[in-house]
Formats: sequence, structure tokens, C-alpha cells
Amino acid sequence: MPAGDVAVYEATMKEGWTDDQLAVQFHKDDPLLDDVTTRGPDDILGEYALTGVHTGRAGGVTMVPSTGSKELNAADSQKTNQAKWKYGRIWNAVELDTAAVKQTSNKAKAIASAVDLEVEGKVSDMRKQATRQFFLDQTGLICKLKENTTTTTLKLTISGTYGLGVEATRQGWLVKGQVIDIGTTANEVAKADGVEITKVGYSETEPTITISGSNISTDETHYVSLKNSRSGTTSYEFNGFRNICSTTSKFGEINPETEPGWVAAFVDTAGGAITRQRVIKGRRLVRTVGERPDWAFTSLKQVENLENETYPQVRFDGPGKQDTGDGESIMIGTLKVQGHEDSPEGDFTYARKQRVFCLKSEDPYWVPQEFGNGGILEYKQGTTFLYSALEYYLQLCVDRRNCFGQFRGLE
Repeated sequence: MPAGDVAVYEATMKEGWTDDQLAVQFHKDDPLLDDVTTRGPDDILGEYALTGVHTGRAGGVTMVPSTGSKELNAADSQKTNQAKWKYGRIWNAVELDTAAVKQTSNKAKAIASAVDLEVEGKVSDMRKQATRQFFLDQTGLICKLKENTTTTTLKLTISGTYGLGVEATRQGWLVKGQVIDIGTTANEVAKADGVEITKVGYSETEPTITISGSNISTDETHYVSLKNSRSGTTSYEFNGFRNICSTTSKFGEINPETEPGWVAAFVDTAGGAITRQRVIKGRRLVRTVGERPDWAFTSLKQVENLENETYPQVRFDGPGKQDTGDGESIMIGTLKVQGHEDSPEGDFTYARKQRVFCLKSEDPYWVPQEFGNGGILEYKQGTTFLYSALEYYLQLCVDRRNCFGQFRGLE
């Protein structure tokens, strides 16, 4: 195969898929990523990116008589701290068969189409795993397994904190060809180390995955995670709304025990149905201790539930002018409730848009171009493929935590 054929592919990838374009493609057409602010750190300290955060009000206020006072309370400053964030590193390998390169030789449109199809798909896959993580809790646990006895077809749970079997199989969190680990919270490979998913069985009542390798047995102490995404209790995944919305856990290496204002406004795990009244109550709970939430994210199912509740109360001018909602979002007062395909079905999260941001060091980049000889594609010995890889350093962060609140376990 002439080197010129590969050069044409590389030129197309370099011109059409620059770092800027990769970043645009990663963030676009997603109701969370498209709107969230992206910014760099204030400083770097070793492996940590540093940003300033607000953790509480200042003291020092004194009420004095009209005649004045010489006994003012001591001055105090706003409670601030420096959050320390570890970047999440998301990778995705890209491969092109040399036969495809050969067959499209000197055909500009065919080359551009082949490149766009592969790169757009890879960026979309990275975005899918990122948004999945942005709605979870940074543990690296994707979903829990049911009791399975000596089998490679594993049933996933659909209830409880990690009962996300429906979401994992339906929403593309786990797909055929993905390599996974299966283990406990303490040992990620206790049951399976780097097995491949060979089949995904989506079901509303009994979702399953089928894995390569030997039969295994599991119970509800076992979880699925992406291979190498965690080591024991240390996870390399992104922060998510579930660990932002905590009243007890450290976040950004800041402990609420020493910074009492560095907590979510509330976490309600009572379950039950979502209603307009509950949405309004949650908005009040956040506003009472923080700022007015102007963003709420939930599942498309909860948007549907709110639309169905609202519809009978709406009057229309005529049959041809009915507006039953778009299934994507709904306004509750001035609060926009945005549905997202990757939100767990039972979660409803309040946020203040200006307080959440994606921290990044740079745009996504082609690894061989960054660390190799300047090219994008490299031949992999012993295969018929040309390989490349994309990497993006990113983290989901906030600068105030009390602007967030969450319902979990909604019906």
C-alpha cells in the first residue's frame, strides 16, 4: 500500500479533526456538556489542578447604637478554600483497516466519509462514557449484579443505589465489545478480569450481559466496571452529580467536617413519585441554604411523569393547538427541568449553572501526534490495521456545593 494513501488519510484527519474540532464535537448536542462552562485551573500542584471555592459566609457583623461603639466584633473573611482536583483521563483507540485505506485510494469524498464516520463515532463513544460518569458518583461502579450461578449470561439488578441494569444496557453504558471487570467494591477483579461483553440483553425487568471466558457465579456484592477504570476503592472516573450532591463525603479533597458549608443542600432518598409540589419543595430547600437553582437534570422518564401530571391542568384554544410537551424538558415555574438520557431513572438533581464547570488542561488530542513523530496513524505490528488514539483530560467540578440538591430512587 503506497505511503501516499496513508498520507491522504492523515491529512484529512489533521485538517478536519483538529484539537478544537474534537472539543466542539465532544461537547455539542448534549444538554449538559453543551451548556456547562469549560475552564482551566487556577494553578497546578503536582498531580492536582487547583481552583478556589466558596465554603461559607463570613462572621464579624456588629449592630451598634446610633452613638457609635468602640467594641466592634473582630473582622472575619469569607470562608474559602482551594479545592484539589485530579483530572480524569478518557481514552479511545481508533483503528482503520489497511484494506479500507486501499479501497478509497485517491477518492477524496470516500476518504472524508470514512474518516468522519470513524472519528465521530469514537468521540460520541467517549462522550457517552463521560456523561454516564457525570450522573454517577465517581466510584467507577456502573451497575450491580443479581445472584448468578455458574454462567456467562449475567442478570443485572434494577433496584437500589446501583440497580442500574436497565440504564446500563438500554443507554449504551455497556455494549458488545466493551472489556469489563467484575468484582467487589474492594477488589474490582474478584470475579472476572478483563472479559469482553459478547451480548447485551436489554429488558425493563431482567437486563443481562453475556461475557467471554469461563462461567462465573455472582451475588449482589458484585459490580461491573470498565476494565482498569479502578483499583480497589480508588477510581479513575470523573466526578458526578451523585457525589457532588452529598452532605457527608469529601469533594475536591475538602472535608465537610472541617468546612461545614461544603455540602449539598439536601439529599432525599425516600423514593416515591415526582410531582410539581416535590420539585417546588426541593427548589426551596436549595434556595434556603444556597442560591436559587436554575438548572435541574433528571431522566426522560421523570420529565414524562411531570408532563403527564401537568397536561390535565392545561387548557388549549382548540384540538389543533394542543402542546403536550417535547419529552425533553419542562418548566416548573422558572426552573428548567432538563431530561437527559444518561440520568439514572430515579434521580432528580438541582444545580446552579454558573457553579458547575468542566475543568480541562487542554482540548482532546491525537496521542501519536502529541507524543510521536507528528503523524496520526501508526501501523500496528502483526495486524492489518492502522492505529491511533484520542485522549482528553477533564473533570467535573463546582465552586459552591450548597447550590445542589438531589432526589434519588424516584418511581
